[in-house]
Amino acid sequence: MSYAERHYRMLLVSTGERFIQEINNLLQGDQFQKDNSRNASDARCKLLENPYDIVIVNAPLTDEFGSRLCMDASRNNGTIAVIFAANDTFEEIYAKESVQGVFVVRKPTSRSLISQALSLTVCARERLRILENKAVKAESKLDDFRIVNKAKWLLIEHEDMSEADAHRYVEKSAMDAGITKRLAAQIIIDTYLK
Repeated sequence: MSYAERHYRMLLVSTGERFIQEINNLLQGDQFQKDNSRNASDARCKLLENPYDIVIVNAPLTDEFGSRLCMDASRNNGTIAVIFAANDTFEEIYAKESVQGVFVVRKPTSRSLISQALSLTVCARERLRILENKAVKAESKLDDFRIVNKAKWLLIEHEDMSEADAHRYVEKSAMDAGITKRLAAQIIIDTYLK
């Protein structure tokens, strides 16, 4: 699936309107759903209300610099945070933010660099999406394993089966009923734990 087929929810945080307009001009079309904030306080409220794929902060903000906001945003699952920092603060901000997974872009910048940063941000978000999907699949497999093991131990305890026999029993029950091992195991658990 190409990135153009995905949709991204984005929060733009900037005291100045010009920065927001520039980003909005680069992000034409319906691929990006954008919300704007003028300060960190309003942005934090929006972060609590909505999940965002991308948060972009044009530092400094009126109520804080913006680096803490980026770190907080990047702790949300799947959120990519980017901070634009002035040349004189770039090194300090980069040292603190990059280890927290925040992208730091030096200002002043050009339209092409902003566009490139946005492209890299989308790539990073997609990489996170892949990792999130893998984590969900791994958690599901682990849950399946736990349920099947619980059923096996109930069979061992109540039916005096060996572990191998209990395992075969769960598998055969699933095959005979045309259901998953997890569902067969859950039926066994429900039978013994009424």
